[in-house]
Amino acid sequence: YHWTSPLHDSIEPLLKGYQVGLELGDNDRACFCLVGRMYYLFFTGRTLGSIQQELEAAANVMTQLKQEESKLKITILLSSVKKLRGLDPEASDKMLDSILASAAETRNNLSAYVSVMKLEVFVFFQQWKEAVDLVQKAGNVRLFLSSTFVVVRYTFLEALAYLKAAQSSSGWKKRQMKKCAHKTIQLIRGWAKNGNVNVVHYLRILGAELAVLNGKKNKAKKNFSAAIITSSRNGLLHDRALAHELASAYFKAQGDDYWGKYHIERSRACYQEWGCGEKVKKLDAIM
Repeated sequence: YHWTSPLHDSIEPLLKGYQVGLELGDNDRACFCLVGRMYYLFFTGRTLGSIQQELEAAANVMTQLKQEESKLKITILLSSVKKLRGLDPEASDKMLDSILASAAETRNNLSAYVSVMKLEVFVFFQQWKEAVDLVQKAGNVRLFLSSTFVVVRYTFLEALAYLKAAQSSSGWKKRQMKKCAHKTIQLIRGWAKNGNVNVVHYLRILGAELAVLNGKKNKAKKNFSAAIITSSRNGLLHDRALAHELASAYFKAQGDDYWGKYHIERSRACYQEWGCGEKVKKLDAIM
């Protein structure tokens, strides 16, 4: 579904797949669908409080069905959601590190899921050094994520991390980070060319940050505006918040306090509506 249709359209079929799997006694397939549905709810910007409730219920189902690997994938997402909400972030970090350590030698698929969700948190918390360190250490996570939307989301975050690293670097490192970003963006452009409607706003965000890197002010403004509009139109609350925040940083760097303030206020409102309490606290501390 997600390669050519809106990601929202995949959520109901995944629920149906879970139900049919249970009816047929195929618990592996049922839980595969349930895990996919949970992650897609996150990627479509569903409020974090509602996702947490569903995740906790899903974890109980996995326990009853004795689906340990699926339960760990649910735990990875649940820990990340709790950290974004500001609910015992230290415990969430310990849980993810524990899963990563145990998966390092035997379950590369789980390691990939941990990398994706850690990267989500680093990006939303604007921890760019940690983000680029993660993508460089994780390697080609796409090898372990098959054809799910998780691979698309990771690729977007990876490209963004490289662009932010290039913006804060100089000389050889800047060229290296820019080259890595271009390579990753080309993958996303290929998906868009083949009809993936879910990456349109990703390309706008990346286009804006690439324009910032290249000093193209008008192009940066145009792409930030388009990213915000597209995210809003598609109900992607979390990505709208991110686009506003990135736009704010750009305008402030240009000495435009009016638009810098406007965008950070809109970003805060979106994060609050999403339920990202920890992020709201961080923004309040600097606003």
